[in-house]
Amino acid sequence: MLATLRTIAEAVAQEPSLDAALNRFVSMVKEAMQTECCSIYFADYSQDNFILMATNGLNPSAVGTFRMGFTEGLVGLVAQREEPINVAYAQAHPRFKLSPEVNEEGYNAFLSVPVVHQRKVLGVIVVQQKAARVFSHDEESFLITLSAQLASQLANIELKEVLRQSDSTHQTSMLKGVASAPGIAIGEGFVVLPKLEFSSIELQKSDDTENQRKKFLQAVSATRHEFHVLANTLSDTIPKEALAVFEVYQQLLDARSLGQRVEAELQAGWNAKSALKLVIERLVSQFSAMQDPYIKERAIDIKDIGLRVLHHLVSTEQAVKPYPEKTILIAHTLTPSMLAEVPKENLVGVVSINGAANSHASILTRAMAIPAIWGIEDLPLLQFDGKKLILDAYAGRVYISPSEALVREYLHLKHQDSLLHDKFEAEHDLPAVTKDGEHISLLLNAGLDLNTEQINAKLCDGVGLYRTEAWFMQKGQFPSQKEQEEWYREVLTRHHPDPVVMRTLDIGGDKVLDYFDIQEDNPFLGWRGIRVSLDHPELFLDQLKAMLKANAGLGNLRIMLPMVSHTEEVEEALALLEQAYFELQEEWADQFYDLERPEIGVMLEVPSSVFLLPEWAEKVDFCSVGSNDLTQYLLAVDRANAKVAELFDPYHPSVLRVLAKIAKDCQKFELPFSLCGELGGEPEGAILLVAMGYRRLSMNFSSLNKVKWVLRRLQVVDMENLLEACLAQSSAKQVHRLLKQFMIEQQFSELLYTQKGKV
Repeated sequence: MLATLRTIAEAVAQEPSLDAALNRFVSMVKEAMQTECCSIYFADYSQDNFILMATNGLNPSAVGTFRMGFTEGLVGLVAQREEPINVAYAQAHPRFKLSPEVNEEGYNAFLSVPVVHQRKVLGVIVVQQKAARVFSHDEESFLITLSAQLASQLANIELKEVLRQSDSTHQTSMLKGVASAPGIAIGEGFVVLPKLEFSSIELQKSDDTENQRKKFLQAVSATRHEFHVLANTLSDTIPKEALAVFEVYQQLLDARSLGQRVEAELQAGWNAKSALKLVIERLVSQFSAMQDPYIKERAIDIKDIGLRVLHHLVSTEQAVKPYPEKTILIAHTLTPSMLAEVPKENLVGVVSINGAANSHASILTRAMAIPAIWGIEDLPLLQFDGKKLILDAYAGRVYISPSEALVREYLHLKHQDSLLHDKFEAEHDLPAVTKDGEHISLLLNAGLDLNTEQINAKLCDGVGLYRTEAWFMQKGQFPSQKEQEEWYREVLTRHHPDPVVMRTLDIGGDKVLDYFDIQEDNPFLGWRGIRVSLDHPELFLDQLKAMLKANAGLGNLRIMLPMVSHTEEVEEALALLEQAYFELQEEWADQFYDLERPEIGVMLEVPSSVFLLPEWAEKVDFCSVGSNDLTQYLLAVDRANAKVAELFDPYHPSVLRVLAKIAKDCQKFELPFSLCGELGGEPEGAILLVAMGYRRLSMNFSSLNKVKWVLRRLQVVDMENLLEACLAQSSAKQVHRLLKQFMIEQQFSELLYTQKGKV
């Protein structure tokens, strides 16, 4: 069964169009199940009905024309229930609807399963047979498994078709993702290709066959040279018989082998990349289906050769590609280095196919105030390249090839956005004081955009979170103590005398060092934060000493420990800080400056930390809530996973109740506290936090003036009344409804567009 499922999935994936894929699908399922009819219906939500998209057994002329309402017939019942229906006499079922135009009168046995992708019914698969019988459990299980396996694949094929049609007809297409850094961007797509896979290549035709043949031959030549260099490099270190593999590779590249097949596809009108994709995927599929283990293994060799040729094909095209004047960066998984390579004046927006709006890469785009959208999964990247795009990073929409009318509409929205920004900026030098006189310290989350943060130093009340790992991530090896000291001294001097809370090295999860790679199955619950530092005291002591030396004569350093979950971790970290302090005192005995013991605090981002505050309040000087990770762990949602992005919500009642408990407990134990997660940078989040008792909020620079502008127009008592109502709710949806109502009542409705994805 598994082999059959895999064969069907691979065959469907190789088809160049939606129609071809669906026709292949129904034919292969009919053959695999040895039945007499297989059909697939797609849901058309614009007309509230199902349309027959492909069939092998019903009237072929009904394909594309026959429709059935969402509540009609057995197909509608399968979709409504979202579960299979398996009956021996379909026409005897009370929900059966006779449709003469599809010619199904002769069929009795009926088995149907829904195709569901991300909680949405995409369509319905139906198999039928003339003999009246109930399909077996194995047959039913086969069809269910096939539906589950192919749901996302069919969804992506449909999206690819929409994109292809928009390309040929110049009609606007819209894709939905997860809004991240807010804003609107209008520009041209620029694709940064990841490690190449054939899945990232969209099949395309070309009128210039000779030029495509030339490109292919150049790529083959470059690949031959690559294998020749590899063979020479390894000739002294591996046996000669092992080197024979490169000779085999050279033979496979020969015109009579791979070249001949690609030539046939080029003659059929495909461009070089598409022709190579078709040939390699077909060969890999054929070899993988063989029973002989040796021949089966050759599928790996075929794919490796194909990817090397593809790499050279794409590299030739990419090498001469300049960044557009208004670049919208498209990446499979965004990294800081990708952002750094684009000139700042050119970068207007970001789309990351993988990831989610609360990943650290997403936080980076918010810090840089670059509109960004996350989580448009599994699309061929090159489909976006060079296309005119609109990013609505408030609502999480990407428009491809937008019409002039749509461009005008969004230019107007950008103008309104700019006016709102100017309104916030006009009060940047005023204090963050509520209408009833309560002062709120607005601090900066810093360390991500290392090149621009110096201009923000005097526009905040200090730094509530300085991410020291950003420096480590830009290096090719662990920085020396001297290098770190110079970095930290620069930051502390820039913000002096305001406090700077420096978080010790916080790597792991989705923050990796190229030179210290951590491979884990579940990285967010793995080796990260303080766990890494305590396991490598030599690195930790180096960082602590660098911080202490940088603070000499300034005295505005605070040190914060990340990802603390055990009291023993606090005690070990404090002991190492004491060791660093005393060792430096001995070294600096004759120095002019005296070393100061900085205040040390912990991040509250692991649920266990919330319940250890009574013990920790006696050991540390302050704490700061990392609401991003705390939300992730409380709700058991990987915040970098687009599939569950909708479940990550810091306004969930359980999260709000925990945040309120932390504030209450910290006040009880007289432990200074703040919040440095993304929640504090949202006006609604800041309102609820102030009502809880938080008076120190740390956020990205782009959020400072907006939050200040809102807080200056409210009284704490009104915020407290809102909080009381929100804490009494049982769902995040209810909380968002109350927040929206409050914002409208307080005449902040102009800010609500940014909350479209939440209300």
